[in-house]
Amino acid sequence: MKKIFIFLVAIFLFYPLASLAQGGQRMVLTFRSEGSMQMLGPYGPAGVNVKSEGYVYLVPGSKGKFAGIGNIYVTMVFSHPKTGVVSITPLKGEGQFEVVGETEGKFLRFYFKHGNIPCKGEIIVNAPAPMGTQKEPYEDNFDPHVLAPGVQPGAKIELKDGATGTFNFGPESYVGGTQTASWKTDFTLDGAELWRVAVEGEEIDTTQSPIKNSKLKNKSKELPIAMQYKWKLVGEFSIIGKGSARQYYEGQVFSANIEPVMQFEHGDLYRVEEIKREDKWDPDDLIGQAIGGKVNGNAVQLKWPEFNTLERYVCIPRMTYLGKVPHRPNFESKEFIGYISREKLPLVDGQVVTGSQSNWLKYKITLKKLD
Repeated sequence: MKKIFIFLVAIFLFYPLASLAQGGQRMVLTFRSEGSMQMLGPYGPAGVNVKSEGYVYLVPGSKGKFAGIGNIYVTMVFSHPKTGVVSITPLKGEGQFEVVGETEGKFLRFYFKHGNIPCKGEIIVNAPAPMGTQKEPYEDNFDPHVLAPGVQPGAKIELKDGATGTFNFGPESYVGGTQTASWKTDFTLDGAELWRVAVEGEEIDTTQSPIKNSKLKNKSKELPIAMQYKWKLVGEFSIIGKGSARQYYEGQVFSANIEPVMQFEHGDLYRVEEIKREDKWDPDDLIGQAIGGKVNGNAVQLKWPEFNTLERYVCIPRMTYLGKVPHRPNFESKEFIGYISREKLPLVDGQVVTGSQSNWLKYKITLKKLD
């Protein structure tokens, strides 16, 4: 997922797209498809119903040609003779596919290249005793080429923001005549805006009880302890459509850094050590995770992925007169993501939104329109 995201970011940042569509607007092609195939399965002829959906960002080349690498998600449901002996569970798969094409007057004509999208599930065989029911992994490949075959005739859609088109394919024979297929695919072409969002802030966890020891020489017999978490997040998201019809399309975390800073001023009295855990959080785990969102009017509200920063510590007395009883605080930054996900951010290039809660949480969110 991280590699796919970095690739898409590279497409957006380094390819000039002005020649792709009228007005130089960036475009994204989405599709939903339903179809069926008759094929030779592991136990004879079988039918399969397939649903798929996906998207691809269009990258222009020279002389009106373009190409792109997109993502596709597939579900295959088999039908087979009702013998009760063999069945196949629904197969699920996802992968990348390639699209190429060229402008044709006011239209885009394109096709999907041949490819293999592995779809996995189980095959179930109900054998007589003593073997009984047996299950084995089963995999089949889906070729995205059937959704928009080409080079000719290919699929065709008007070159404008919000254009829709339907392409029907089949029934036709392929793969040596052993399979037939028919498909209906709905395409949508939308203008796409790419935005970058940068977040800086901090959350201080002061919820842990202070170190309490009757041997302490201060009046309160307590030592406060807290943890400051410094956050830096960068995400990128895209919006399709225009004006009041704009919709949130997708987003992902591009970079993440969370720095915990212990707030304890009495290191001469207590030694503070982190209790190591095998499931210790790592901010890199955020990279590539999806950012949800919705557009309302001229503002976007982003839903950042949840992230648990739980840490365990032990505070050990240094002085013999303090005894040997340790203090065991647990710290986490559990409110920061929630607060930044509540903000409605005006879709204005360079917009800065700030927020705070008392003296324990603050943040600054900056938007930049990349295209």
